[in-house]
Amino acid sequence: MTVRRGARGRHRGVPAPGLDLTPMVDVVFLLIIFFMVSTTFITLETGLPVDLPTAPSASAQPSDLPTVTVTRDERVFLAGAELGLDELAVAVQQAIEATGLTTVVLRADEAVRHGFVVEVMDLIKRAGAQRIAIAAGG
Repeated sequence: MTVRRGARGRHRGVPAPGLDLTPMVDVVFLLIIFFMVSTTFITLETGLPVDLPTAPSASAQPSDLPTVTVTRDERVFLAGAELGLDELAVAVQQAIEATGLTTVVLRADEAVRHGFVVEVMDLIKRAGAQRIAIAAGG
């Protein structure tokens, strides 16, 4: 009796030796999902170092409103981009036109001079904002 061999010279019916990678792929995907879910996402506005004044009645409300941030050293940011005071009004006006939202959030560090914050608020109002929401820490 002769033994017939397959196309590669192996006996028919004998499984080829191999390594099943399916469980390892499953574990890798589970790890990717775990790290994606557990990662803390930092937006440009929350990534800026600002100590907000505290208010016991403050509540966190996530929003897509245009946000102006004033840091301790009186640097002004809109959506994470640093601006000079002369550029702020134009940039806020463009943000209002782009989003259609007329409320602007102002995040000012508690150590900033009051007069500087009022100046920034005036520029925001002149840019066309109907309301200014003052951010506070809880």
